[in-house]
Amino acid sequence: MSGARQSLSWPVRVGLLAAAALIVRLVLVAVTDGGADLAIYDFFGGYALDGVNPYDVPAGGPIEPRFADSPPLEFALFAGLLALHDSDTTLRIFFALCDAGTILLIGLAFPLARAWRWRVLLFYAFNPFVLTAWTAFSEDKTVLFLLIAALLLALMQGRLGAAWAATALLTALKFLGAFFAPVLALHTLRVRGRRGLIPIALCAAFVLLTCLLWFPDSLNMLDNRRERGALSEPIHASPWLFPSEIGLYASWLPQVCMVLSLLGVIWLYLRERVDVREAVVLSIAGGYVFLPDQPSNRILLVLLPFLLLADLSRRAWLLLWLTSLPAAAAVIEASRDLPAGLADAIGPSGSLRQVVWLHLPLLVVVVGWIRERSRNRPISVSVSS
Repeated sequence: MSGARQSLSWPVRVGLLAAAALIVRLVLVAVTDGGADLAIYDFFGGYALDGVNPYDVPAGGPIEPRFADSPPLEFALFAGLLALHDSDTTLRIFFALCDAGTILLIGLAFPLARAWRWRVLLFYAFNPFVLTAWTAFSEDKTVLFLLIAALLLALMQGRLGAAWAATALLTALKFLGAFFAPVLALHTLRVRGRRGLIPIALCAAFVLLTCLLWFPDSLNMLDNRRERGALSEPIHASPWLFPSEIGLYASWLPQVCMVLSLLGVIWLYLRERVDVREAVVLSIAGGYVFLPDQPSNRILLVLLPFLLLADLSRRAWLLLWLTSLPAAAAVIEASRDLPAGLADAIGPSGSLRQVVWLHLPLLVVVVGWIRERSRNRPISVSVSS
């Protein structure tokens, strides 16, 4: 078997892995219902498909209007996909294809050692935490991670125009680019000088133009998102559940910590303690980990970009796979009944035990990245324009 594997060229091996990952995801699509977030995508995308303003949906329906907290471009994307075939399965197949595209992009284009890439690809293709959090319970995060991978690749290659194109899409689809746009702007101006204002301005113009869809009702998304970000009590797997248990939580704390963390990343970049890729990944983490409604799918979106920064040790990889098993069980427990013994060990949704299980893989990756970074110089990033 090993001889046959060695006889295959690297592109063929990556292509076969991408195909296998796609097949696994299509099987999961066939045997699972996709979860609550998929229902939201299908609901508001269906309204947009019918020519109805998704930000003006009446209350009292199957999905409350407050869940229309995504930018217009995402609803337009879902409407376009549903136009091909009006079924939530269409969206799920698209998400699975994005996963396969991510595997091909990392496997064939990233300038990292093949052994490094192979470990990342195997994790992304078959890890149970990934498959449950993003496929069994379908998530638009697969689209976002594909764009994050493209962004990090562009920064490795010094292609700032491509980096800003990915940032524009990440912002226009899910606001995510807003977390790291300031540090990316500083990097661009540092490298290109005044010429760097051009991609920054084009990115801003693109995001503003997409917000004209269903304007001015589209501005409701900001109120809806602000409402969900200022909860009186934390929910899901938010780390804020720990201070909340002892009465030390206030609704303004998540916003303050988020702002301070993003400012801290900018300070680290300006002091040259981190490079621009690390600053982007840390900004994504800072933008998400302090949310009061932290679900498992966002934890995974914070975790995965770190895998593209440092080659983890074998021990770290083993721990990552092992901790992914209870994390996957926690994802399932949130919506499905587990066997009694396992359910007791994992804890119910919103319990402190679930917070721990779901964050253990992230802790392993971050600690592993810090350890490897302290031992080795980061990958050099081209800054040519």
